[in-house]
Amino acid sequence: MNNKKQKNLMPAWPNQMCVALVCALMSVGAVAASDTQHQVSGYIQMDTIFNIEDDSNNQYALVRLVSDEARDEEGDINLTSLHSRLNITTLASNPEMGQIKSVIEGDFFGGGVMGLRHAYFTHNNVLFGQTWTTFMDLAALPEKGEFGGSAARVFSRKSMVRLSHEFTGGKLELALEQPLYNVAGEQDAVMPDVIAKFTRKTGFGHVAAAALLQNVVVEDSANNVDDSAIALAGRVSGRVNLEKNDNVKFAVIFGQGLGGYLNFTDTASANITNSKIELSDTVATRLSYQHHWSNQLRSTLVIAKTTADINGVDAGDYQSLHVNCIYSPFKPLKYGLELINASKEQAQGSDLKLNRFQIFAQYKF
Repeated sequence: MNNKKQKNLMPAWPNQMCVALVCALMSVGAVAASDTQHQVSGYIQMDTIFNIEDDSNNQYALVRLVSDEARDEEGDINLTSLHSRLNITTLASNPEMGQIKSVIEGDFFGGGVMGLRHAYFTHNNVLFGQTWTTFMDLAALPEKGEFGGSAARVFSRKSMVRLSHEFTGGKLELALEQPLYNVAGEQDAVMPDVIAKFTRKTGFGHVAAAALLQNVVVEDSANNVDDSAIALAGRVSGRVNLEKNDNVKFAVIFGQGLGGYLNFTDTASANITNSKIELSDTVATRLSYQHHWSNQLRSTLVIAKTTADINGVDAGDYQSLHVNCIYSPFKPLKYGLELINASKEQAQGSDLKLNRFQIFAQYKF
């Protein structure tokens, strides 16, 4: 017998996620007795991005306006397909166990290798796993080609337990979720974030209201900090349907400690002053209008702004404007042009700016 230790030929994470996706497909037949259905979906997107002025320090998406003038990337062009993603969904049901749905999804923004976006399952009306935070209102997000999103955008995927209850004309969701706050590099959470959301379907579209409670705890003995604070926040958002498929979407987001929830932590959740936590106060507004020129051609205008301060000190006012035109000859296929202008005013230092022109092509399968 050869007792020599065998080399590990398996690729390192995150390439292992590709193996996990294949295994998920192969395992579908194992629960066939439960009348399981499965679906592979996703899309391929090609982006051509021309940055006229870019302080975002990210050539692929409007993620965060964080760079200074010395690190600008101006007049450069980038071609990328990292926006593409793959989704596997299963649905199983029988009289004994009820209905179970599972979803696993990844994209390629992690440097060209697949990274985890969603991994969850629902058993009847309870969800376990990682997906969009309950504090989001996906149906109120405007259609855009750019990945990062406008200002005033709640954007987070995290692990949670969520209970949903649907009734005539509405839906109530209650969730315990992974905390997102970060204070001066510290997070010593002792309880999950608590979120409640109510969505009401109306004759003109929908309206959603949500509340968020965070217990912000920092224990940093090196800097003599041992403090906690309760952060409360809320949001109201929705969609108003107009004639000929036109629509208006809106969102108003406000409260304390929202840095981890808005625009990829673009603003801080809190600061430490005299060994005490000082929570941020944030107000964010977004308004979009989509006009259908024909059954195949449509345009969207998005205006958004986020203002934040900590103990009266400006923590960064962030505003953005998106304008696009999208041609969709068939439902799964679309081609688009998009103009983006964004800026962030800083209490100290020069203002940060982004001016971008983007062309994209997307095919859903």
